Parts: sequence; C-alpha cells; structure tokens
Amino acid sequence: MITGLDHYKDKWGVQSDASIQPGLEAMESALAELRNPHHGLPFIYIAGTNGKGSTAAFVSSILMAHGKRVGNFFSPAIEDIHDQIQIDRLPVAAADFDQAMEQLATVKTPLTDFELLTVLAFLIFKDKKPDFIIIEAGMGGRFDSTNVIDPLIAIITSISKEHTVFLGDTIKEIAWHKAGIIKQDKPVVIGPLPELAFEQVDAIAKEKNAPVSKVLEAYKGPLKLKGKHQKINASLAWTATEQVLGRFFEEQKAVSGLAQAAISFRFEEVFPQVIFDGAHNEASIDALVKTVQENYPNQKIHIVMGLIQGKDYLSILKSLENIAARFTFINFEDERAMSAQILFSENISKIKTIQNDYDILPVYEDIEVTIVTGSLYLLSILKQQNYEMFRLYKNR
Repeated sequence: MITGLDHYKDKWGVQSDASIQPGLEAMESALAELRNPHHGLPFIYIAGTNGKGSTAAFVSSILMAHGKRVGNFFSPAIEDIHDQIQIDRLPVAAADFDQAMEQLATVKTPLTDFELLTVLAFLIFKDKKPDFIIIEAGMGGRFDSTNVIDPLIAIITSISKEHTVFLGDTIKEIAWHKAGIIKQDKPVVIGPLPELAFEQVDAIAKEKNAPVSKVLEAYKGPLKLKGKHQKINASLAWTATEQVLGRFFEEQKAVSGLAQAAISFRFEEVFPQVIFDGAHNEASIDALVKTVQENYPNQKIHIVMGLIQGKDYLSILKSLENIAARFTFINFEDERAMSAQILFSENISKIKTIQNDYDILPVYEDIEVTIVTGSLYLLSILKQQNYEMFRLYKNR
C-alpha cells in the first residue's frame, strides 16, 4: 500500500494494480509512451537489504553541502507518497504530482502501484532538473521497476535474506538480484557483504567491466544517526560521492554534510525515552539491538512492535528478547499486517500484551525506554496519530 496514491489516481482517473509484479517490460513500455523522461538524468542508484535510506540521506547531505541540488526517490514512504519524492530533502508539492499525473493519464500500458510511482518520480525529476538524483530500489534490484535507469554509480549497502518468495532462499540468489543494478562500465560501491554475496556481486561486476570499491572501514567523524552500522553507511556515501564529484569533492564539506544528515525512523527519538526505528528483518533488528545496548546499557527496555506478513518473526523476537523487559504487540490497519496475536502466542519469556489502538503508551522516563519497531507503516501511523504530541516535543 502506498499511502496517498489513491487520491491522485482517483483525481486523474488512472488505474494501477496493487500487486507486486517484478519485471521491466511494463516500465519500458510506459516510459516509451512518455518519450523516456528518465534518459540522460544524473542518477545515483542504491540497492541493499538494509541501509538504503540512511545511505541515501548521507549522500544527499554530502552533495548538498557541496552546493548541489539533489532529488531523492525513497522506498517505502515514511508518512505518505509526498515524502517518497523529494528535492533537497523536502517533499515535492501536490501541484508537481498533479502535473506528472496529468501526463500519466495518457499512458495505455497497465502498471502496478509502485511502477506508477516510479514513473511519477522520473517525470517530476525531469521537470525539476536537480544536479543529482538518488534512487532507491524498491525490492531486490534486477527486476525492480527502478532498474530502467543508467546511473552514474551504483551502491549496494548490504545483503541478507529478505523477500525470499521473490528473491530466492539463498544469499547467492539474493545477491544476484541486488547485483542487477550494476551497469556496463559504471562503478559500484559495496558495503561489507557475506562471502557468497561478495563473490556473486564481484563476478557480475567483472562481466560488466564495472570497477568495484569495497568499503569495510567505519566513518570516524560525528553523526546524528546512531549505531555502528550507520558509520559504515556514512563511509559508503563518502566513497560514492567522492567518485561522483571527482576533483570537486571537498573533505570538509563532506564532513559537514555527514554531520547534518538525518532520516526519520532511524533510531529517532520522537518523544522523551521513545525511540522509533524501522528495523523489520533479522539483520536490521540485530543492528537495532546493538545500538540499544550501546546507548541504554542500564535501562529497562519496552519493545512496541508490529510486523508485515512474511517476515521471519521468530528470529526477530529471539533477538529482541536479549534486550526487552516487556513487549507490546500492536494490531494496525494494513492489508498485509501480521496479527498481533501471532506474535503474542509465541513462547516469549517476558511480559507481553496486545494493543488495538494507537495511543502512545505511558512512558516512565526514569524506569524504561520504549523502542517502537517493525513495520514502517506502523511507525507512520503512530506518528500521524500522535503528531501534535511529537511536534511539541521536537519544538520544545
């Protein structure tokens, strides 16, 4: 579900399918009808199991610190469709969506919702003409609707098991999908990958004559985003922007940009002692656990969570048990949401409850820290439902 898309579809009489249909044929056909608005645009392309959004934020901040105008296509939404397409980290206006939808209304090729959104992004970026455009792959890479672009550089942040129904059950298969974003003769920057994943990515890069930069060392400068994994993401962004900017890259501007980078729902304190973090698979949950242990070593931790169906929830719960004093599982409104009862029913040796509303739970600042995690859709709902409380805290 792409929150807010139906408003524009209804307004302009555009039809699209909510299902997931990997493949590029429909995208290529629709874009051809629109005279290929994506051709010749200055893309930076990011794929990976975890770290795409944070790395995109770091790349954006470095480029903006160099005085560049930057477009971003994020996936999925933080709150709704408007924050998925941004210029200089600000959501584009409703008028820009209307202008692009007016053009899309002429397209005869049937599209899925995400394909429709991707075409919208290309049309908006074609009109806005930013100096650089950072694109996140939605799922996998090779057959993702975004993979019709010819980027200046590709970044693969991490590879672990995810979306196994579509991408396969093995790390090697998943790596094959991620490595599909590598283009002929174009550089690729990669983070620390499992050995089998690296072998697959490296082999495909060699086939494409694509120079590989392997980033293993964590960035040592100041960051707003917390966690050791964010230091690796910052190094990925540094390496990629250094290659893109060439002789115009300035280290001090890069340091300044990285220090200012922020992104919602990445260990974000939205209220005193309430942290929102969009970890939703085993690898990102492990990173979250380590970050909690680093930042709150002697406090009780209350885990509030809800998940989308298809996640390895048993592994996720097992990891979170290492830090949690208690759990609250939330039923939330999304057609793909996992019932909180499923999570509640598992054999967890902690206090656990189910909640069916979105009121922020009581927080005793000196007693426990509440970590709200799991589905980004849940985090978005909670933020919207408690917006005024969060706004007052942020502006205090």
